[in-house]
Amino acid sequence: MHQMFSITRRRFAALAIAALALSAGACKDSTSPEAEPEVVTMRITPAGGAAVTVSSTGAVTGTLSVPAAGTRAFTVEFLNAAGEPDPVVDGSTFQVSVAPGAGITFVRTGPFAGTLTAGAAGTVAVQFGLLHIEENHNDFGPFTVNVSVSAPAP
Repeated sequence: MHQMFSITRRRFAALAIAALALSAGACKDSTSPEAEPEVVTMRITPAGGAAVTVSSTGAVTGTLSVPAAGTRAFTVEFLNAAGEPDPVVDGSTFQVSVAPGAGITFVRTGPFAGTLTAGAAGTVAVQFGLLHIEENHNDFGPFTVNVSVSAPAP
């Protein structure tokens, strides 16, 4: 009987050591998944204009405008819950996605910057989002921002 307990104890000890070795090795996994952004707000800042914000529910605050037959440069920031730029969002992995409706064209000038060029006065829907380049999908949005194309003052 004593010999049976001795064998069982040795097996248990061997299993415990093997389990510890496996769990210690798992901590050194160099292929861990990359961090995902935790964006809660997108801030679009047009040159010479007030910022427009878009929440994670798609609620838009502010107005984005472009002069008719003109252009407007803009930058986009993706903010976390603290209102700070999300540190995971960098230009080597992500970029702003912009899909303009008819009447506006988009030209990228950087990962998070570009220009909108408008035709005639009116309102045009433009979709903005955070594109994960490698996976070719949006991690935030896309959300519709209605762009006001304003006629020049007489």
